[in-house]
Amino acid sequence: LVDREAEALESLARSLGAAWQTLDVRDEAAVAASLAACVARYGGLDGVVSNAGVAPQSAIADCPAELLHESFAINFFAHQWVAAHAFKLLRRQGLGGFLLFNASKAAFNPGPDFGPYAIPKAALIALTKQYALEGGAIGVRANAINADRIRTGLLSLDDVEQRAQARGLELDAYFRSNLLGREVSADDVAATFVHLALAPSTTGCVVTVDGGNIAASPR
Repeated sequence: LVDREAEALESLARSLGAAWQTLDVRDEAAVAASLAACVARYGGLDGVVSNAGVAPQSAIADCPAELLHESFAINFFAHQWVAAHAFKLLRRQGLGGFLLFNASKAAFNPGPDFGPYAIPKAALIALTKQYALEGGAIGVRANAINADRIRTGLLSLDDVEQRAQARGLELDAYFRSNLLGREVSADDVAATFVHLALAPSTTGCVVTVDGGNIAASPR
């Protein structure tokens, strides 16, 4: 397990009995070294779940260049660094494997002032398909998850409450405002990642984990 926040990461890793390492996935050399350390510890690599993300907000025409560059650094290029170095390891092993990406419903259904987030996420979907295309011949599968309205640290509670109020909803009702009428949890997202990791005949796929949002359905 890797993350920038050492304290929370160590606590989670200990609860799972997992190895962990602080890592800034914007740093390509550090990503390569981390994957090499994983191989040294476990003897190889089965696949990766690439999960990093931030959600900056700005009207796209007025978006500062620095904000857009930072969003692409985390929401797109960090995933490329992880995938590229993992792919090279999987290719060398010759045993197949998987690349899984945490994208977003915003890739298909962007909202006002969320362009700096939605645009690199749309690029991440294209990246998933490219790895599926180029990995098929060596048995490397690439898939993505589009989740929505999950209680995580991606947006501050104030931001989420503002989004709920703009829709005339209480906070809990906001999280349940989908076709199934139920809140989707981080555990639902994790279970779908496990499913895709173990799905030997699925690649180039985008799975929605959002309780149902027709506007965000891939087509």
